[in-house]
Amino acid sequence: MALQLLEHPGITLASGTGLDLPHQAARARAMWLAGRQQRPPLLLVVLLWARHCPDVVQSLERHLDALFADFRCTPEGWSETQAARQVLAALNLQLFRRQQAGQGDADLHAGVLLMQGDELQFLQAGSVGLARAHKGILQVLTGREGQALGAQAELALVQHSLLPSRGEHLLLAPQPLLDVSDLQGLCIQAEGSLGERLKPLLQAPGAAVLLRLGETQYLAPAPSAVVYPALMQIACGQQLDGWTLLRQCPYGPSGRVYLGRDESGREAVLWFAEDEAGEAFWQHEWALRRSTQQALPQVLSPHQARSHAYLVLAKPPRGMRNLFDWVAAHGAPDTQTLIGIVTQLIAAVRSLQRRGMQGLWLSPRQILLGDDGRVLFLPGAAAILPGVARQSLPEQAVPLAPELRSGRALDGRADQFALAALIYWLMSGQWPEAARSDVRPGHCYVPLATLIRYVPQSWDGVLARALAPQPQARFEALSEFQLALQQPLHARRSQALQRVPMQPARLAALGLVTLPLLLGLLLSLGG
Repeated sequence: MALQLLEHPGITLASGTGLDLPHQAARARAMWLAGRQQRPPLLLVVLLWARHCPDVVQSLERHLDALFADFRCTPEGWSETQAARQVLAALNLQLFRRQQAGQGDADLHAGVLLMQGDELQFLQAGSVGLARAHKGILQVLTGREGQALGAQAELALVQHSLLPSRGEHLLLAPQPLLDVSDLQGLCIQAEGSLGERLKPLLQAPGAAVLLRLGETQYLAPAPSAVVYPALMQIACGQQLDGWTLLRQCPYGPSGRVYLGRDESGREAVLWFAEDEAGEAFWQHEWALRRSTQQALPQVLSPHQARSHAYLVLAKPPRGMRNLFDWVAAHGAPDTQTLIGIVTQLIAAVRSLQRRGMQGLWLSPRQILLGDDGRVLFLPGAAAILPGVARQSLPEQAVPLAPELRSGRALDGRADQFALAALIYWLMSGQWPEAARSDVRPGHCYVPLATLIRYVPQSWDGVLARALAPQPQARFEALSEFQLALQQPLHARRSQALQRVPMQPARLAALGLVTLPLLLGLLLSLGG
């Protein structure tokens, strides 16, 4: 049995671990963190309980490391409670993806306490409960079976907003441990340390955290804010935050994306920022984290806190190449491959737009394509991100809508323009003049039909509209643009299908004409 004590006039805390079974264990961690936007410091307490999990203790420790590392890297504009919810949602999505890939069988439950000033929040994901005892009254917020993390894509979370009272005792533990424990002892105002009161509860499997609330004005001073600078000198073999850089990746911004391996043997892609991590960097990361779209990269949680500004992404599937390299090897894609690329990119862009990202730079070097037709878009610069001022994009970036270059107001139709320009480039090997950085005034759309042999019917008209200099002249939405591209292809397919049912009818008609002739011939021969 291991006990940890945190003695403080505001909150006294004791946490401990009971018995560990071969495939079942629980672990807890508590930490003081700086408050956001001049708010008081925060005591963050997390308890994780896992069943049916190999290497269960190591797995729980890694999850706790990742949760606290992720919490520190949430956008400053979020409240502490929102940050905790999003961190749990990110863990839930990672576990769900592992379940879908057939790689995960763990049954993981979580309980999170946030104590800040006169506010107390309890976030409950699965079968972790909270017992409250004050002035002889016991209240239990029971954990819920069937809501383990990773069971579904959306996080199943119950949030309790509680009013803390001086002298109150709080016990956080897996629900089975609460079920077999004598909780009435919490109601007795006995003298002695919290550790002595917690020990009897830890004779069974699990872990528990016991808190006694005191005077909130004695809460700990706020720790200093952490700065995440850009890493300017990057080289293979370099070690950073537990990662060893193995080789540079042939995609993404040149010299900023590397394959790395951590101390547990996990390999991932590290994308190093070119500037210090600010609110825009974290908003960009969490927009990616919250997307379930397969054409967007999966953001992984590092097991150590980051000391510099970089993203940790899951490795792309083997054989994927950026569009520059893919086109160089295969030439321009055929119509069916092209419409598959565009459909996946539109789904990825719409997913980012729903999370507040617009004005994207669709660089072919940051769009990967596999031989099976799967697309992976690594979104970099974006003009609009949630909660921050408009971002400037590199002047040399291509393709960009005219309103992005001129600083005019923009909306999702800027991304429609970029997608249309990418289609034009994939088909012809050159960018439309309107998308270039050296665009001249008075330019006009050059039809693809003058550059290449075959263009699907009406596509020149569709692309000319999507590439209009004024946003109001384009399609209203990406879905309308996608439908306009697909319509002539569907029409051709329908015409081909309509010709097939006519063949049996023609055969029947021919049979009706020829059968009497054959019968007459046979009768004449028989006569």
